[in-house]
Amino acid sequence: MASFDSINYSIRPSKSVQRGIVFEGLRRIANKIDLDNAVYIGFGSIWFTDFVQAHKILHIDDMVSIEANDIGFRRATFNKAYRTISVMEGRASARLPDVLAIDGYNARPWVVWLDYDCALNEEIVEDMQWVLANAPPSSVVLFTFSANATQTAYGKPRNRPDRVRALLGDVVPDELSKDACEKETLPTTLAGLVSDFLKSEAADAARPGGFIDAFRLPYLDSVAMVTVGGILPAREDTASVRAMVADASWGGIVDEIIEAPPMTLREIATLQAELPAVAELTRARIQELGFDLHERQIRSFQNYYKYLPSFAEIVA
Repeated sequence: MASFDSINYSIRPSKSVQRGIVFEGLRRIANKIDLDNAVYIGFGSIWFTDFVQAHKILHIDDMVSIEANDIGFRRATFNKAYRTISVMEGRASARLPDVLAIDGYNARPWVVWLDYDCALNEEIVEDMQWVLANAPPSSVVLFTFSANATQTAYGKPRNRPDRVRALLGDVVPDELSKDACEKETLPTTLAGLVSDFLKSEAADAARPGGFIDAFRLPYLDSVAMVTVGGILPAREDTASVRAMVADASWGGIVDEIIEAPPMTLREIATLQAELPAVAELTRARIQELGFDLHERQIRSFQNYYKYLPSFAEIVA
């Protein structure tokens, strides 16, 4: 079953947090490198949620959505959010070279977000390698994939270090442990290793500005997912981009899994009225307010409440 048949990607709360962090980062990147004439490339599915944000926030007009599913292609063509979105049918590995061949696209920066719904595999790794080798200077690249440890794609726990090493090669240390590949740890482990892999691939491709790690975002809705990405700056922009990402205010790299707590509208409104706050909210304070949450849920809400979507069901 295609993922668009079971998931509305526009309303997953942790996905919304991740998307908000990405586009806040992209907005800051656009102040350092010229994205005025950028092309947005991704998997819009039938929802085009990130395409809408790319247009509204980054003011990108020319966009390409790649759709492998034949029914999905027809639905995406019907549902595309803007006239300037081109929908291509096929797999990314086959269609990315066609995007590069579009007149002028090889001379314009790309914002590429290949948002897969499956586990990291050989095809995704090859797509990453192609993008790192071929994206024009001043491009921003992002990749999302599942880090659900129960998927057979990653193998049994004792074999997972070998499977990760088979996918990512020499960037994976020989001493990678089974503990680093358990259900709770696999997302952050993959985030770090894939980032190292992208940096290595950019070096192998002799990119003048290299790859600057800017996004490592493991998150959890129904399954664990990971978004990893960064910037392929022109040589003259490298120093300023590195300084931006190294600044303490840069929020694109997180150390723990983003897990937006399921909360009622009343709970959300009550906690929002306590924020922003200098000190961390405590469980005791939540109980004083009349309800309760786990510590990790409180921490997650306080860190990411600005990115949470607002939903309400309207009953006529």
